[in-house]
Amino acid sequence: MTSLWNGTVPLLAAIIGGLIVHLTAAARGSRNERRGRRVEHLISAYQRIIAAAHRPGGEGAGHASAFEAAVNDVMLLGQQKEVEAAHRLLLALRDGSGTDLEPLLEALRTSLREELALDKTPLPKHYFVRMPPRT
Repeated sequence: MTSLWNGTVPLLAAIIGGLIVHLTAAARGSRNERRGRRVEHLISAYQRIIAAAHRPGGEGAGHASAFEAAVNDVMLLGQQKEVEAAHRLLLALRDGSGTDLEPLLEALRTSLREELALDKTPLPKHYFVRMPPRT
């Protein structure tokens, strides 16, 4: 009976330990995948908002559509500060009181820099590049 316990207990401990390690690794992998997807979508949203921002002569249909999709992505995947900034922007657009994109861009940028473990470099005042139209 003693030899049965001597062989069975270590085997059961190894099986249970292996199962715990597997479940922990699977949960961590799933968390990292969700985090990675969220970061990718929010980087894309940030880039589409920047691309649509401050277009001379108004925005084209493509930029307007991309901007709407970007704000929708923020509303879906953003954290509280990002969603609140997007909501304030939507209310301002609805009321016709202007389109100040800086609070939303700053919230997205801050959150993404934290997620990616980057330093807290503030958003410069001139944060986008627009090439003059070719004539």
